[in-house]
Amino acid sequence: MKNKVSDVRDHLVLMLENLGDDSASPEKMAQTIERAKATSLVATTYIAAVKVELDAIELHHEVGRTTVAVDTPPRTPALPGGRS
Repeated sequence: MKNKVSDVRDHLVLMLENLGDDSASPEKMAQTIERAKATSLVATTYIAAVKVELDAIELHHEVGRTTVAVDTPPRTPALPGGRS
């Protein structure tokens, strides 16, 4: 995995495809279901962490500083309309 949200999405879509496999044996399907539950838990935690990081970056852009728990985001040019 390359540590991007798009990679998480790809893993989740693959898991959905595996869950929809009608040709899988009951044993294989049981394993797939357990793996899907674990994947969902990890993906939910990862996405929540990314959201916190994005919120911290937005706060940094608003007030000019951030908590020490989050890396200071790189300086980026402002987007049209005042958004950064």
